[in-house]
Amino acid sequence: MSQAAEPKADAGLGALGREVADDAVRLVHAEIDLAKAQFKDAARRLIVAVVLIVAASVLLLIATIEALGALPIAFSQRLFGNPWLGWVALGGVLAVLAALLALLGTLAVRRSLTEGKQTVDAIKEDTRWVKGLTRRGSSES
Repeated sequence: MSQAAEPKADAGLGALGREVADDAVRLVHAEIDLAKAQFKDAARRLIVAVVLIVAASVLLLIATIEALGALPIAFSQRLFGNPWLGWVALGGVLAVLAALLALLGTLAVRRSLTEGKQTVDAIKEDTRWVKGLTRRGSSES
């Protein structure tokens, strides 16, 4: 009688094991679907944020252009007396600012290239070191 009960218990354990495996698969699929949904929602929110930032940047650019157009007129009447001197002064200030920003950008690019070169050199050195280890290891065998 106990022998007849054991196959049922084994079948029950096998069915239970399959059920656990199926539940695990369903759980993994549900988590993947949840991650996809969360990613899509986050991507939508990110797109909206990027569009808002771009719109703000465009409006800031327009405001800057308007302000730069008004500055020479205000300066020329109060400081220089001639309208065209205000435009020349503004052009000079913008040229100096552009040169300064270009210099800072060039220095940043050089610095990042130097850091990248150091990383590449370190990787090459590590590669040579590993090759040396494998050569010593194969010659010792």
